Amino acid sequence: MKEGLAKKVSKVVGVSSKDLSWRALAVCFFVGVLVLSIECFNIPVLSDFLAGSENSLTDHFIRFRDGLESYKEKRAAETNSVVLVTLDPESARRLGLNSKRPWTRALFARLVEQLNKGGAEVIGFDVDLEEPSAETAKFKDTDAEALDEDDALLVDVFKKVKNIVVSTNVDMPDLQPGSKIKPRVHAPYEPFVVALGADGACLGNAYIAVDKDGLVRKTSLVFERFGHSTAFYKSFALRIAEKFLGARSMVDQSHDHVFLKDKIFPVDFRVNFAGGKGSFTTIPLWRALDWQKHFQSSTTIGKGDGAGQDTTNSPFAHKVVLIGFGESSFMDTASNQPRQSPIYESSYATPVSEFDNRMPAIEVQANIISNLVGGKCLTTPSRWKMIIAVLIAALICGQVMGVLVGRPLGSFLSVAGISLAWFAVSFFLFLSFGQVIPTVVPIAAVVIPCWLLVLTDQNLYFFRDRRRHTRLFRSMTAKHIARQIDRAQLAELGLDGKRCQVTVMVCRVRDFMDQVDPLPPDRIFQIFNDCLGIMVNEVFEHRGVVDRIASYGVIAFWGAPLPLPGGDQAKQAAQCALAIKDKINNYCETQTDDLASLALRSSCGIETGEAFCGTIDAGSRDTQFAQYSVMGDPVEQALALEALNNTYGTSFILGSGTAKLVEETLEVRQIDNVILNGNTEKESLFELMTTKGSLPAAMEEAIAIYRSARQSFDEGDIKEAEQLFATILKMVPSDQPTSIMLKRCRELLSDTSETVSTGGRPQSL
Repeated sequence: MKEGLAKKVSKVVGVSSKDLSWRALAVCFFVGVLVLSIECFNIPVLSDFLAGSENSLTDHFIRFRDGLESYKEKRAAETNSVVLVTLDPESARRLGLNSKRPWTRALFARLVEQLNKGGAEVIGFDVDLEEPSAETAKFKDTDAEALDEDDALLVDVFKKVKNIVVSTNVDMPDLQPGSKIKPRVHAPYEPFVVALGADGACLGNAYIAVDKDGLVRKTSLVFERFGHSTAFYKSFALRIAEKFLGARSMVDQSHDHVFLKDKIFPVDFRVNFAGGKGSFTTIPLWRALDWQKHFQSSTTIGKGDGAGQDTTNSPFAHKVVLIGFGESSFMDTASNQPRQSPIYESSYATPVSEFDNRMPAIEVQANIISNLVGGKCLTTPSRWKMIIAVLIAALICGQVMGVLVGRPLGSFLSVAGISLAWFAVSFFLFLSFGQVIPTVVPIAAVVIPCWLLVLTDQNLYFFRDRRRHTRLFRSMTAKHIARQIDRAQLAELGLDGKRCQVTVMVCRVRDFMDQVDPLPPDRIFQIFNDCLGIMVNEVFEHRGVVDRIASYGVIAFWGAPLPLPGGDQAKQAAQCALAIKDKINNYCETQTDDLASLALRSSCGIETGEAFCGTIDAGSRDTQFAQYSVMGDPVEQALALEALNNTYGTSFILGSGTAKLVEETLEVRQIDNVILNGNTEKESLFELMTTKGSLPAAMEEAIAIYRSARQSFDEGDIKEAEQLFATILKMVPSDQPTSIMLKRCRELLSDTSETVSTGGRPQSL
């Protein structure tokens, strides 16, 4: 039972391995499994390269979208909810401050009061509040107690204004599991924390992760590593979004999701940058401190104790206001690994603002906040998305390559079309729905490698098959023909089967056994092999293909597998027959004395017509069982024509198809009309004499008279035909076709005389 099943499986595999469509599907499936293995097991180098390529493509999508005219209005709506207040050198100059030293807390207290008056919904501090104020007498002509007063001013403001979020931060030099290096945390000065509230809802982790290539692409809403501390557990942007939306977020640790009001976010997602640096409304500190002067119009904003306050048109009304440094210097490390700069002075390279134009940290945070508020973050491809994308790409490529077997240009255009279509769909989903689907991996790691491997496999298969057929043809055709076959394409040759016009020649040694029977067996085979060698060599010399050895001779054909015009086919076959006759006659004349009486003669039948050509191998891949052969009427006709040589005493009989093609270059004559192989209509028989102009004068005159006699016979003038045939026999007594026709004429004349004498009507001729 098991052996039978194994045989069936082996047979199915064997048949499938010869089907190039199945081979293409198998190759694509193998490539898909290999790519999935790389992705699932995170194989070093390869996995990083594929992930980096996907990131790079999404970067280009973001940049391209940023340049679209239709996106500008949408970008304005996405960035409308956040306003940046920057601490920059210009503000320091106008306010008389040192931009390289910590800014006074009293200044921040005044700023918060102004923002609160302007109707800011949430105020986010992304500045250094870690240490007590260290202002010198340059800024305050007081002693150490006055410095405490500087902090006290900000503490009082924090107590009054409850819509503030202050950043915490973490230095993470090594994020690998098991690292012994502990991260350094940065938290606001304790009085500020107490003033904000003990629950930690006003503190958020402002850590920004940098990818290996130095760009900021992703953000984390939750830091599990600091779950024990509310001040560092949730991100700075998430805390601000909670206050802005008026809802606390819930973390589903089992599924790595964060629920915020009516929205669901992954714990880690890719930042959907609204645009390059400067996409958000940015107001320098010196203008924000006196915004009533710089932004004129009138509106009423209810804040604080609930009393309506008539103010100018505030740029901060119902907005998230982020306070941070607008310009900073990026600090490199000796290890050449990108890391964030100090928490109070940081900027980053992003996909939309690279190393030569870094984006301030508060603008990075602004992009994250706008994603949370608008629900427009980019979801990175999950593992199941990758699996589905890879399988679909492999299946499509396998089907296409299976259909386009042997058509490299068509397969290339199809692969290019699949790639372009995939890119178009990917960009459409990104632009319309903010969905990032795997693109580089299915195209660059699946479709293109599948195309190259399938194309290589098919070429190798064709090459092996071509070499197999070449070995086959080398055994039965001339070397230069075999080289042409080797260079030609299988699809063009049709070695597996095609229908075409061919000329078939059946040639054999007449009465061979009657002449050699007295000789020893070894001499018989020596003579036969010599004659057979003459036939095969002449077929090769005249660009023919030997089909098989049969009936003391060979069957050969012209016109396949390499195409050859019909006239050339017939001419080569006829000339080959004449050459074989001369070579065999010469062979007999050069034999030793004991074979002096040997008089071997060749006879041929030649016909031209439509036939089926292809390789016959009985299902075996071994060339010793294979042969390229022809089947159809021309083969059967040629066999029948060769047999008629005994009847008419001729050496070469041509069918009407061949005779019409060679009559201008070779001497031929019609000798009879007969029914061949059970056909209902008579076929004309033609004798091949010699090349044009090579007949002796007497024979040439006899042939001319013979044609006239045939014409008279066909027209029903039997008496005239009988006289002409009799004249020919006097000139060429041994011409058997003339003897047959003369006998037929006399029989017809005799039958006619008998009919007339009995009063009957003569039969039509």
